[in-house]
Amino acid sequence: MLNAIKTSCFGLFLVFITAAVLEAAPNDWAEGSAARTDGATRDYYNRAGLLEWRNLMGDWRDALDKPQGDRPYATETVKDDDSEKTVEWDVTPLVRQWLDGKHPNQGFFLRAVGSGGTIVFCSHQCDKADQHPKLVVTGKRGSVTLDPQADTYLAASTYRSHGTAEELRVSGQANNTLVRFDLSGAGKLGPNVSAKLLLFTTKQYGHATIGVFRCSQGHDLPPSKPVEGLAAKYLGDEGIVQNPDVFFFADFESVTWPDQWTRAAPEEMIDTVDRDPVRKFEPLQGKALRSRLAEGSNTALNTLFKFAEETGAEPEEIFFRYYLRLADDWNQTVQGGKMPGISGTYGVAGWGGRKSDGKNGWSARGAFHQTIPAENPLGGLHPIGTYCYHADMEGSYGNRWLWQQGYRGFLENNRWYCVEQYLRLNTPGERDGILKAWVDGRLAFEKTDIRFRLVDRLKIEQIWMNVYHGGRKPSPHDQHLFVDNVVVAKQYIGPMKMVE
Repeated sequence: MLNAIKTSCFGLFLVFITAAVLEAAPNDWAEGSAARTDGATRDYYNRAGLLEWRNLMGDWRDALDKPQGDRPYATETVKDDDSEKTVEWDVTPLVRQWLDGKHPNQGFFLRAVGSGGTIVFCSHQCDKADQHPKLVVTGKRGSVTLDPQADTYLAASTYRSHGTAEELRVSGQANNTLVRFDLSGAGKLGPNVSAKLLLFTTKQYGHATIGVFRCSQGHDLPPSKPVEGLAAKYLGDEGIVQNPDVFFFADFESVTWPDQWTRAAPEEMIDTVDRDPVRKFEPLQGKALRSRLAEGSNTALNTLFKFAEETGAEPEEIFFRYYLRLADDWNQTVQGGKMPGISGTYGVAGWGGRKSDGKNGWSARGAFHQTIPAENPLGGLHPIGTYCYHADMEGSYGNRWLWQQGYRGFLENNRWYCVEQYLRLNTPGERDGILKAWVDGRLAFEKTDIRFRLVDRLKIEQIWMNVYHGGRKPSPHDQHLFVDNVVVAKQYIGPMKMVE
């Protein structure tokens, strides 16, 4: 699913461990599963990944390609005559655009045009297959009748998803319906196909005119190359610690590696390895730190680099890069948790429900979210992000910000990722603090209005290499991750270069 991209530089053949290229369409809305309310809702097009619509109740484009526009591709008025019947829309122009590659096929978006009643249709979950939504595509070489790849409806009255319901609803501002078909086999029908969308209505509560629009959610980012940093000057990071802008480097090759850190813990959960075939480990180069999140426990890693003790001063901005590999057994079914990050808690506030008030402490640890269910467009991937305690937090616990730009913060098992964070503390009292994150040299998150502190005495106290399950719920099974080539510097570090 995910591939490394090879490049050449300075006469050497190099490999950058690069960003994910997903086979599935990551910006597809999610139907959802029966076990979790993880599909499309009024707020999210993929609730499992906490991926929000830009607009409440869904994002669409009209026949003029206008976002949230009013010109439908097709309309049909459904009358309230208390009958069960098939409703048909001529969607030829939109299907041709999809087949011609003019727009990505993200599905049909059905909404009421103007005021009207509620129309109830059968979904593909109902027990009568002949009443399921259908798309009939006809060309010179024949005709195909397609069943939905996914369907659901959005309800303004609830945060829950309805992808497993036996019905679809369209109703004024209260309900919109989403239906997506796989058109990969329709190209064999030849050019200039015609297409009809068929939905079967079982109930009508008033008349309604329903327009067909084009779903248009997600990120439309063009492909990009990794952004190089100071690591590009050092093959395999060798000698990088000699750079005057580098505070710290650890590659876990020496048996005395714990001595490089202010604290390395918990000892019973961490070790260094160069092989672990059971967990499908492949080294980045040499040894890596292995961290075990044991069944029934919460803490897998709690290792610190304290700037004052190690360098004599505490900075106000820092770049922190490490390589991360989630083992074959990494699977979050119960709860998310914490990952390595940056903090200034001073043992007072900024973790564990100890609320930050801008004067007592702050933190910006990394975070992991629950694993995406298998049937989701991002199925099996693991969302990561930031878990932040800051001066403007409302509750007792931190805010979670997933790294969603370009879907770069959705990681798979058994693959090395270059994870880098930049943090600049705000001017005391001002909302100008910055937090950025890159995955494999590509920007995955940026926030520039954070108030970490109200007072000057709060600085960047430490790099907090923390892996913690929860919240409070312990890990339901043993699971592992690997860390390697940690660099802390004054400037952007970027992915390291390796000889092919």
